[in-house]
Amino acid sequence: MQLCDASGQAVVTPAACGNLPHAQRCAIAIRIARANGSEELATTYATLLATMQPAPAVAAIADGAGGADAREAAILSYVDTVTLTPAKASRAHIDALLGAGLTDSDVVSLAELVACINFQARVLAGVRLVEETFA
Repeated sequence: MQLCDASGQAVVTPAACGNLPHAQRCAIAIRIARANGSEELATTYATLLATMQPAPAVAAIADGAGGADAREAAILSYVDTVTLTPAKASRAHIDALLGAGLTDSDVVSLAELVACINFQARVLAGVRLVEETFA
C-alpha cells in the first residue's frame, strides 16, 4: 500500500506539474475517487487539497462540476469518460485535450493521473473486500 500511496503522490503533486497545477490534479483525484465510490480515498485527497487553498472553481471539480472553460471541459470529459465508461474513450478525447491547449506531456500526465487514481480506488475496494470476507 505504501507504493500505491507514493504513486498517488507522484501523479498528484509532481515536481514538474506542467499545465496541470497541483490543486487541479488533486480535485480530479477526488472526483475520480468519488466516481469509484471510494470516499476514503476522496477524503485523503480532500485533506491534501485543503492545504492548497484552491480557487472555488477548482474545488468544485471535486464535487462533479462541469468545466469552467473549454480547456477544463475537455479535461473533465476525458477524466469522466476514462473513469466511468473507459470503452468509450477515443482519439477524439486526446484531440480535444490538445485542441484545448494541453501539450503532449500534459496529456500523458493526465492519463497517468487518471490511471493511478482509478487503480488506487480498485485496490482499496479489493483490500476492503478481503478484510470483510476474512474478518
